[in-house]
Amino acid sequence: MPGSADLLRVLGREPKGVPGQLWAEAEEHLGLVFPGDYKELMSALGNGVFDHVVEVVSPIADDESLDDYLSALHEAPDGLVPWGTADRGVTLFWRADGEPDRWTITLCDAEFSSREDHDGPVSAFLLDLLTGGFRSGLLDFTPTRNPGFWPG
Repeated sequence: MPGSADLLRVLGREPKGVPGQLWAEAEEHLGLVFPGDYKELMSALGNGVFDHVVEVVSPIADDESLDDYLSALHEAPDGLVPWGTADRGVTLFWRADGEPDRWTITLCDAEFSSREDHDGPVSAFLLDLLTGGFRSGLLDFTPTRNPGFWPG
């Protein structure tokens, strides 16, 4: 299964480490444990936008991020944990069933009337989306030859 190293290679990016203590503090404050792949990816890249379509958010990006994330978490439907947004009002969630590293990724439209699932993890979903391995009816996206990432 592809991981963050594969995604970073496709994007031509180098990791930038974030101390693990920040993750432990955020998880304690939020009352949840994040999937390891997500922590690895956010530690490597931080907040940002993938190919002008998916914005991934991190609760440890800056001083306001943790409170912003907590607000988004409280607004989410039961059992869904937000981790990103996309065009057309789409929100990207994990379905928080079982162990965090096994959470399914769920894309929902703004009205929660349509959804799509991906087995995950986040890096595999993004890699599949950016390279054409996952086609979404909710996202208006056509893969490009050279996918990009813009820090937020």
